[in-house]
Amino acid sequence: MRIKITGRNIELTDGLKSAVEEKLGKLDKYLEDKADVHATVVVRVKNHKQIVEITIPLKSFILRSEEYQDDFYKAVDKAVDILERQIRKNKTRLTKQTKTKDFLLEYIEETEE
Repeated sequence: MRIKITGRNIELTDGLKSAVEEKLGKLDKYLEDKADVHATVVVRVKNHKQIVEITIPLKSFILRSEEYQDDFYKAVDKAVDILERQIRKNKTRLTKQTKTKDFLLEYIEETEE
């Protein structure tokens, strides 16, 4: 997965970039074509809140999460958790679509709703 990280009102350090890349690396096991996937991450600071926006456009739909926290690392963790939850939630829709395969379904757990 290719990751583009943009900082607004914040200086991006190597530690911040590596934290984002490490956490988004957890999503690689779900993706079918890792090389074709682009993730856009926008990091902002507004009123002492760290805002992390992650957008991953896929062939069939868009994964997106936005999280506000006091700590940058907590915001990244929460945003990635939201993306994983979206993947699990849309599992039935993913299995019904035969035209495009964005995800490897063996890694998605069964959930009862």
